[in-house]
Amino acid sequence: MRTKSDSFALIGASRTGLALASHLEKSGFLPAYLWNRSGAKFTAVCEFVNFQRVSTNLEEIPQNIDWIIIAVADDAICQLAGQIASLMPVGRGIRVFHLSGARDSSLLDDLERCHFRTGSLHPLISVPDISTGIRMMEGAIFSCEGAIAAELQRLVERIGGTGIRLQAEEKSLVHLCAVFVNNFQTVTIQAIKKLLNSRGISHKVAVALLETLSRQAVDYAWRKPLAESLTGPIARGDRETIDNHLNQLDKFPDLKQLYQQYVNLAESLLKAETESS
Repeated sequence: MRTKSDSFALIGASRTGLALASHLEKSGFLPAYLWNRSGAKFTAVCEFVNFQRVSTNLEEIPQNIDWIIIAVADDAICQLAGQIASLMPVGRGIRVFHLSGARDSSLLDDLERCHFRTGSLHPLISVPDISTGIRMMEGAIFSCEGAIAAELQRLVERIGGTGIRLQAEEKSLVHLCAVFVNNFQTVTIQAIKKLLNSRGISHKVAVALLETLSRQAVDYAWRKPLAESLTGPIARGDRETIDNHLNQLDKFPDLKQLYQQYVNLAESLLKAETESS
């Protein structure tokens, strides 16, 4: 059942924004308005969320909205916040949040000065497309930051997720770490696939040989200290194998450099772990 505090406007037809909007609609929120710079996406958007109004004119944003979700590129958030503040100079406690993982709610200071209540909300998932985003957002973990962090936690609970409150500096650090475990891991796997393919090993065979091992490594890494989760030549101190691997990477200088940096980091972490035990 909807209450008087359930209507929302989505500013920006991003994949993450639309995935969130879909879950909000399913949970009883009213998708009152969608703004996007281009109208090209509007037909496709309607397959996922039944907005009452879609527009490329920000001046049409409803004045009596309860929530405003800003889902645009990080470098556009502040500008759009300023535009909304000029269109709605008296915020009347309207709750507004952005979805950036890297930036905090200070981007919305123009709105806070107009008596909007501000925050930031970010799902710790990868959203390559809207359909995947909708699926992955079920039961997802969200960072909640800003003056309305507690209310954002309750919003997340309503859509079946878990919200964790973070201070601004904590959120920035978590996002940095997320780049390591998500983006850099993805890049590493893609580089390995390219390396294998250059030696005639197909994608299908590569997956069969290494996918289970990679999942196992991630599982162990989160649950055990390095000395108990690391296997292979570094753990054994097998310098001959390490040197052989580096020689095989002579024609792949970026991977060779990365391999050596990982060796150095692993040895440093193992030493620190031993000294602290």
